[in-house]
Amino acid sequence: MANSSGVVENWLPEGKKGAICFSIDDLHPQKSPTRKSDGFYEGGGDLGKGAMGHVLRLLDRHPGLRVTLFTTADWRETFSHPTRRILAAIPRLRDHLWLAPRHPKGTMRLDRHPEFVDFLKNDPRFEIALHGLHHCHKGLRVPVEFQDQSREEFDRILGEIVRVFRLAGLPFEPGLCPPGWNAPENLLGAMPGRGLRFVASARDVLTPVSRNAKTNMSGMKNVSLIHPERICGGKLLHFTANFQATSEWGRAFDILENNGLLHIKAHITGGMLDSVCALYMNYLDQLLSEIEKRHGDSILHTSMGSLAKQILPA
Repeated sequence: MANSSGVVENWLPEGKKGAICFSIDDLHPQKSPTRKSDGFYEGGGDLGKGAMGHVLRLLDRHPGLRVTLFTTADWRETFSHPTRRILAAIPRLRDHLWLAPRHPKGTMRLDRHPEFVDFLKNDPRFEIALHGLHHCHKGLRVPVEFQDQSREEFDRILGEIVRVFRLAGLPFEPGLCPPGWNAPENLLGAMPGRGLRFVASARDVLTPVSRNAKTNMSGMKNVSLIHPERICGGKLLHFTANFQATSEWGRAFDILENNGLLHIKAHITGGMLDSVCALYMNYLDQLLSEIEKRHGDSILHTSMGSLAKQILPA
């Protein structure tokens, strides 16, 4: 649904040679009480302590930086992999079963956690966007919520996500990062009808950087690695995550030198290569300081929501 003709030209403001945005996935109200194989994980419910405390310190050190917090409406995932191993070994049957335990429905629904909602909506450096309804699915790919559902089912899910956010009183930008970066055609087709305008459905931290480079890693393939791109007949704007904790500084410099959008990705949950921690945030602190030293005011600090408003005006 995307092709090179949708790459946005001349999206940078005059005087800017490149741009930076920062996003974090998996925000939900509290720590899971369940121990994963790689230890406890946090969902951003620490309200400025723990993982989110590291984020706040990074934002304090770089006042222009903003962060898009992709937040789940009613988080139910407890394990990111199947724990019911016997069932998981049975072909076809496993595709129709929940292969890991889930939190009871509503346990982490946003409207039931007003302190968490207040924390998210009262910091102007935070931009809130959508990251699924429950962040889990039947079958082997537990966290990949959007898979083979019909367009009508996706429309219902998106409607419920929006309903929960509004019930919680949490304003959000009209964009979605699908769990696991998986955005089927039926999902993309349902998004504009629910008022959604941008999607972040590709992560590629391996493809060499160039102006015309295309994604070929997680999520959507063959979309621009470093530029915003119109998809779905121009109804949606796509952004690729192209830098994470495992990336070398040279990749960031190359993206900016090619007049691209350096989209830094992290996850609030622990045990992942790009999990928020003191080490990763210190790495970004040093990188951002070096970018500021090299480029000064010629780099735009922005967000996906801001770019969507700029490129796809109402």
